[in-house]
Amino acid sequence: MLVLFLIFLPPFFFAYWAVKRGLRLTLRPIAAYDKLKALLAQAAEAGQPVHLSLGIAGIGDQRTADTTAALTVLDYVADRAAVSASPPIVTMSHPTALPVAQDVLRRAYRRHGYPEEFDPARARFIAPDPILNSGISPSPAIYASGQTDGFAYAAGTMRLLTQQPLIANVMVGTFGDEFLLLGETGAQRGLNQIGGTSATDVLPFFYTSVANPLIGEEIFASGAYLSNKMAHVSSLAAQDTLRWLLVIAVVGGVALKTLGLL
Repeated sequence: MLVLFLIFLPPFFFAYWAVKRGLRLTLRPIAAYDKLKALLAQAAEAGQPVHLSLGIAGIGDQRTADTTAALTVLDYVADRAAVSASPPIVTMSHPTALPVAQDVLRRAYRRHGYPEEFDPARARFIAPDPILNSGISPSPAIYASGQTDGFAYAAGTMRLLTQQPLIANVMVGTFGDEFLLLGETGAQRGLNQIGGTSATDVLPFFYTSVANPLIGEEIFASGAYLSNKMAHVSSLAAQDTLRWLLVIAVVGGVALKTLGLL
Protein backbone atom coordinates (compact mmCIF):
# COMPACT_ATOMS: atom_id res chain seq x y z
CA MET A 1 0.00 0.00 0.00
CA LEU A 2 2.87 2.36 0.77
CA VAL A 3 4.43 1.69 -2.63
CA LEU A 4 1.11 2.38 -4.38
CA PHE A 5 0.72 5.58 -2.36
CA LEU A 6 4.20 6.77 -3.34
CA ILE A 7 3.47 6.01 -7.00
CA PHE A 8 0.22 7.99 -6.71
CA LEU A 9 1.83 11.13 -5.24
CA PRO A 10 3.70 12.50 -8.33
CA PRO A 11 0.67 12.53 -10.70
CA PHE A 12 -1.49 13.91 -7.87
CA PHE A 13 0.81 16.85 -7.14
CA PHE A 14 1.24 17.53 -10.86
CA ALA A 15 -2.54 17.52 -11.37
CA TYR A 16 -3.01 19.76 -8.32
CA TRP A 17 -0.40 22.18 -9.67
CA ALA A 18 -2.10 22.22 -13.09
CA VAL A 19 -5.61 22.71 -11.67
CA LYS A 20 -4.41 25.48 -9.37
CA ARG A 21 -3.03 27.31 -12.39
CA GLY A 22 -6.27 27.20 -14.29
CA LEU A 23 -6.45 23.81 -16.00
CA ARG A 24 -10.10 22.84 -16.44
CA LEU A 25 -10.86 19.16 -16.21
CA THR A 26 -14.11 17.80 -17.58
CA LEU A 27 -15.80 15.28 -15.33
CA ARG A 28 -18.23 12.77 -16.76
CA PRO A 29 -21.77 13.47 -15.53
CA ILE A 30 -23.08 11.46 -12.57
CA ALA A 31 -26.86 11.72 -12.35
CA ALA A 32 -26.99 11.19 -8.57
CA TYR A 33 -24.93 14.30 -7.82
CA ASP A 34 -26.93 16.42 -10.25
CA LYS A 35 -30.14 15.17 -8.66
CA LEU A 36 -28.85 15.94 -5.16
CA LYS A 37 -28.18 19.55 -6.10
CA ALA A 38 -31.70 19.89 -7.48
CA LEU A 39 -33.22 18.28 -4.38
CA LEU A 40 -31.40 20.67 -2.06
CA ALA A 41 -32.78 23.61 -4.02
CA GLN A 42 -36.24 22.05 -3.75
CA ALA A 43 -35.77 21.56 0.01
CA ALA A 44 -34.86 25.23 0.44
CA GLU A 45 -37.99 26.31 -1.46
CA ALA A 46 -40.32 23.95 0.39
CA GLY A 47 -38.76 24.47 3.81
CA GLN A 48 -38.52 20.70 4.34
CA PRO A 49 -35.31 18.86 5.21
CA VAL A 50 -33.31 16.14 3.50
CA HIS A 51 -32.48 12.98 5.45
CA LEU A 52 -28.89 11.80 5.15
CA SER A 53 -27.88 8.39 6.46
CA LEU A 54 -24.17 7.83 7.16
CA GLY A 55 -24.65 4.08 7.37
CA ILE A 56 -23.56 1.63 10.06
CA ALA A 57 -19.78 2.19 10.03
CA GLY A 58 -17.75 4.88 11.78
CA ILE A 59 -14.34 6.49 11.97
CA GLY A 60 -11.29 4.33 12.64
CA ASP A 61 -12.59 0.97 11.45
CA GLN A 62 -12.20 -0.92 8.20
CA ARG A 63 -14.93 1.10 6.51
CA THR A 64 -13.68 4.58 7.42
CA ALA A 65 -13.36 5.54 3.75
CA ASP A 66 -17.08 5.01 3.15
CA THR A 67 -17.99 7.07 6.22
CA THR A 68 -15.60 9.82 5.12
CA ALA A 69 -17.28 9.89 1.71
CA ALA A 70 -20.66 10.26 3.43
CA LEU A 71 -19.30 13.09 5.58
CA THR A 72 -18.09 14.85 2.42
CA VAL A 73 -21.65 14.70 1.10
CA LEU A 74 -22.86 16.02 4.46
CA ASP A 75 -20.43 18.93 4.21
CA TYR A 76 -22.02 20.01 0.94
CA VAL A 77 -25.57 19.43 2.19
CA ALA A 78 -24.88 21.36 5.40
CA ASP A 79 -23.28 24.22 3.49
CA ARG A 80 -26.41 24.65 1.37
CA ALA A 81 -28.75 24.17 4.32
CA ALA A 82 -26.97 26.81 6.42
CA VAL A 83 -28.39 29.56 4.23
CA SER A 84 -31.91 28.13 4.20
CA ALA A 85 -34.54 27.17 6.73
CA SER A 86 -34.22 23.45 6.03
CA PRO A 87 -31.24 21.92 7.90
CA PRO A 88 -30.73 18.22 7.13
CA ILE A 89 -31.51 15.36 9.48
CA VAL A 90 -28.45 13.12 9.78
CA THR A 91 -28.58 9.61 11.23
CA MET A 92 -25.85 7.10 11.99
CA SER A 93 -25.37 3.83 13.87
CA HIS A 94 -21.76 4.24 15.00
CA PRO A 95 -20.85 6.51 17.94
CA THR A 96 -17.62 7.77 16.37
CA ALA A 97 -19.53 9.29 13.45
CA LEU A 98 -21.76 11.42 15.68
CA PRO A 99 -19.29 14.10 16.87
CA VAL A 100 -17.80 14.39 13.39
CA ALA A 101 -21.23 14.89 11.81
CA GLN A 102 -22.09 17.51 14.43
CA ASP A 103 -18.82 19.30 13.77
CA VAL A 104 -19.47 19.34 10.01
CA LEU A 105 -22.86 20.94 10.64
CA ARG A 106 -21.38 23.42 13.13
CA ARG A 107 -18.64 24.55 10.75
CA ALA A 108 -21.15 25.06 7.94
CA TYR A 109 -23.22 27.46 10.02
CA ARG A 110 -20.10 29.22 11.25
CA ARG A 111 -18.82 29.74 7.70
CA HIS A 112 -22.02 31.52 6.75
CA GLY A 113 -22.13 33.63 9.90
CA TYR A 114 -25.04 31.89 11.65
CA PRO A 115 -23.37 29.90 14.48
CA GLU A 116 -26.41 30.38 16.71
CA GLU A 117 -28.58 28.46 14.22
CA PHE A 118 -26.64 25.24 14.71
CA ASP A 119 -28.73 22.52 16.34
CA PRO A 120 -26.70 19.45 17.44
CA ALA A 121 -29.93 17.41 17.58
CA ARG A 122 -30.03 17.42 13.77
CA ALA A 123 -27.38 14.66 13.95
CA ARG A 124 -28.96 11.63 15.58
CA PHE A 125 -27.26 8.52 16.93
CA ILE A 126 -29.71 5.65 16.43
CA ALA A 127 -29.49 2.08 17.77
CA PRO A 128 -25.87 1.55 18.89
CA ASP A 129 -24.46 -1.74 17.68
CA PRO A 130 -23.25 -4.08 20.48
CA ILE A 131 -20.65 -5.64 18.17
CA LEU A 132 -19.24 -2.27 17.12
CA ASN A 133 -19.20 -1.01 20.71
CA SER A 134 -17.50 -4.12 22.10
CA GLY A 135 -14.06 -3.10 20.83
CA ILE A 136 -14.00 -5.86 18.22
CA SER A 137 -13.23 -4.65 14.70
CA PRO A 138 -15.76 -6.35 12.40
CA SER A 139 -14.70 -7.40 8.92
CA PRO A 140 -16.28 -6.09 5.69
CA ALA A 141 -17.95 -9.49 5.30
CA ILE A 142 -19.79 -8.94 8.59
CA TYR A 143 -20.95 -5.52 7.40
CA ALA A 144 -22.19 -6.89 4.10
CA SER A 145 -23.88 -9.94 5.57
CA GLY A 146 -25.88 -7.90 8.04
CA GLN A 147 -24.58 -9.79 11.10
CA THR A 148 -24.21 -6.48 12.94
CA ASP A 149 -27.21 -4.83 14.56
CA GLY A 150 -27.88 -2.75 11.46
CA PHE A 151 -31.50 -3.83 11.52
CA ALA A 152 -32.00 -1.99 14.81
CA TYR A 153 -30.63 1.13 13.15
CA ALA A 154 -32.92 0.56 10.17
CA ALA A 155 -35.94 0.18 12.46
CA GLY A 156 -35.24 3.49 14.18
CA THR A 157 -34.58 5.28 10.91
CA MET A 158 -37.70 3.84 9.30
CA ARG A 159 -39.77 5.52 11.99
CA LEU A 160 -38.13 8.83 11.16
CA LEU A 161 -38.75 8.33 7.44
CA THR A 162 -42.44 7.62 8.00
CA GLN A 163 -43.14 10.45 10.48
CA GLN A 164 -40.90 13.31 9.37
CA PRO A 165 -41.85 15.47 6.36
CA LEU A 166 -38.90 15.07 4.01
CA ILE A 167 -37.91 16.05 0.50
CA ALA A 168 -35.43 13.23 -0.05
CA ASN A 169 -33.72 10.24 1.51
CA VAL A 170 -29.96 10.17 0.89
CA MET A 171 -27.99 7.09 1.96
CA VAL A 172 -24.21 7.06 1.53
CA GLY A 173 -21.76 4.90 3.46
CA THR A 174 -21.57 1.30 4.64
CA PHE A 175 -24.79 -0.72 4.67
CA GLY A 176 -25.83 -4.34 4.94
CA ASP A 177 -29.09 -6.08 4.20
CA GLU A 178 -30.92 -3.53 6.36
CA PHE A 179 -30.65 -1.11 3.43
CA LEU A 180 -33.66 -2.85 1.87
CA LEU A 181 -35.79 -1.72 4.81
CA LEU A 182 -34.65 1.88 4.45
CA GLY A 183 -35.07 1.89 0.68
CA GLU A 184 -38.49 0.27 0.81
CA THR A 185 -39.74 2.75 3.41
CA GLY A 186 -38.57 5.68 1.33
CA ALA A 187 -40.15 4.19 -1.79
CA GLN A 188 -43.50 3.69 -0.05
CA ARG A 189 -43.50 7.36 0.94
CA GLY A 190 -42.60 8.39 -2.59
CA LEU A 191 -39.37 10.08 -1.50
CA ASN A 192 -36.63 10.93 -3.95
CA GLN A 193 -33.81 8.57 -3.01
CA ILE A 194 -30.08 8.74 -3.63
CA GLY A 195 -27.76 6.03 -2.36
CA GLY A 196 -24.25 4.72 -2.68
CA THR A 197 -21.81 2.28 -1.10
CA SER A 198 -18.61 0.45 -1.93
CA ALA A 199 -19.81 -2.83 -0.37
CA THR A 200 -20.08 -5.12 -3.39
CA ASP A 201 -22.62 -7.46 -1.77
CA VAL A 202 -25.03 -4.58 -1.20
CA LEU A 203 -24.56 -2.76 -4.51
CA PRO A 204 -27.29 -4.80 -6.28
CA PHE A 205 -29.79 -3.59 -3.67
CA PHE A 206 -28.83 0.02 -4.34
CA TYR A 207 -28.96 -0.40 -8.09
CA THR A 208 -32.45 -1.92 -8.07
CA SER A 209 -33.98 0.12 -5.23
CA VAL A 210 -32.67 3.64 -5.79
CA ALA A 211 -33.46 5.76 -8.83
CA ASN A 212 -30.11 7.56 -8.62
CA PRO A 213 -27.46 5.12 -7.33
CA LEU A 214 -23.79 5.85 -6.77
CA ILE A 215 -21.91 2.75 -7.85
CA GLY A 216 -18.77 1.78 -5.95
CA GLU A 217 -16.01 4.36 -6.12
CA GLU A 218 -18.41 7.08 -7.29
CA ILE A 219 -19.12 7.84 -3.63
CA PHE A 220 -15.49 8.91 -3.21
CA ALA A 221 -15.83 11.54 -5.95
CA SER A 222 -18.36 13.65 -4.06
CA GLY A 223 -15.85 16.36 -3.18
CA ALA A 224 -15.00 16.89 -6.84
CA TYR A 225 -18.56 16.76 -8.16
CA LEU A 226 -20.37 18.67 -5.42
CA SER A 227 -17.85 21.22 -4.16
CA ASN A 228 -15.33 21.20 -7.03
CA LYS A 229 -12.48 21.13 -4.52
CA MET A 230 -9.07 21.24 -6.16
CA ALA A 231 -7.63 18.40 -4.08
CA HIS A 232 -10.53 16.10 -4.98
CA VAL A 233 -10.46 17.01 -8.69
CA SER A 234 -6.69 16.50 -8.74
CA SER A 235 -7.09 13.12 -7.07
CA LEU A 236 -9.57 12.00 -9.75
CA ALA A 237 -7.20 13.16 -12.48
CA ALA A 238 -4.29 11.28 -10.90
CA GLN A 239 -6.37 8.11 -10.54
CA ASP A 240 -7.46 8.25 -14.18
CA THR A 241 -3.84 8.80 -15.24
CA LEU A 242 -2.70 5.75 -13.30
CA ARG A 243 -5.55 3.69 -14.77
CA TRP A 244 -4.47 4.56 -18.30
CA LEU A 245 -0.84 3.77 -17.48
CA LEU A 246 -1.94 0.42 -16.05
CA VAL A 247 -4.01 -0.35 -19.17
CA ILE A 248 -1.09 0.56 -21.43
CA ALA A 249 1.25 -1.60 -19.34
CA VAL A 250 -1.11 -4.61 -19.50
CA VAL A 251 -1.73 -4.26 -23.25
CA GLY A 252 1.99 -3.73 -23.90
CA GLY A 253 2.90 -6.76 -21.79
CA VAL A 254 0.39 -8.96 -23.62
CA ALA A 255 1.68 -7.74 -26.99
CA LEU A 256 5.34 -8.37 -26.07
CA LYS A 257 4.46 -11.79 -24.68
CA THR A 258 2.56 -12.67 -27.88
CA LEU A 259 5.52 -11.61 -30.04
CA GLY A 260 7.90 -13.64 -27.89
CA LEU A 261 9.84 -10.57 -26.79
CA LEU A 262 9.05 -11.00 -23.11
